[in-house]
Amino acid sequence: MKGVKAGPAKHAPEEKTKEGEVFKRFVEYATDVRVRDGGSWRDGTYATTEDDAKKVTTGKEAVARYALPNPEPASYRFTGKPKKDTLVQRGTVEPAYGQPGGGVEVFFKDGTQPNTVTGPEKIKDE
Repeated sequence: MKGVKAGPAKHAPEEKTKEGEVFKRFVEYATDVRVRDGGSWRDGTYATTEDDAKKVTTGKEAVARYALPNPEPASYRFTGKPKKDTLVQRGTVEPAYGQPGGGVEVFFKDGTQPNTVTGPEKIKDE
């Protein structure tokens, strides 16, 4: 996939988002500790691309594809639409926590701006 480096995002070079890019974040609860009041992601938040998120139809699939630390289904999906030129690092999820990984990960070192994160949407657990 264009722009995605082999290996974890934290080792990838920084790049800037393009106008209109959309990102998704899967979590196991309807509230996400990474979402600040005012609708933004905190510094150090991981998400995925909108295209990669389309490969996930259940919370259990999200846990496996993004090698999430909590085995509970990550059935809540938040949407991020950061402003153009937001700094990100893109990579591939490595196997971890007994999960295979392999999905696209996007690291928001400095988070996102206010009013850029919405959700969550609930997807099936299994």
